[in-house]
Amino acid sequence: MENTSDVSLTMRKETLLVIFEFLTRSYEGWRNIGGAHGDEVSDETFALCKPDAGERIALWRLEGAIERTFPEIFSPDYRELIEKEKIRLKAELYGS
Repeated sequence: MENTSDVSLTMRKETLLVIFEFLTRSYEGWRNIGGAHGDEVSDETFALCKPDAGERIALWRLEGAIERTFPEIFSPDYRELIEKEKIRLKAELYGS
């Protein structure tokens, strides 16, 4: 059985709202170029918008919170863990 668990990160609510707005703006830009309609180009066209200084700092804080929370980042099989999760997520979204 796979060992998975939920994790809670603590950050200021306002900082998370900045990250949410950044991701929403990036998604809207992607959707406007046809990415959300199942086009062939959808996976290749997704890009995050260029963050402003406040968004960049909020993302750095999220990165730091993740780094402090997960010792797996320093595991020798870290890349393998990431690849396995990407495959699992794709299967979850698109089916097996």
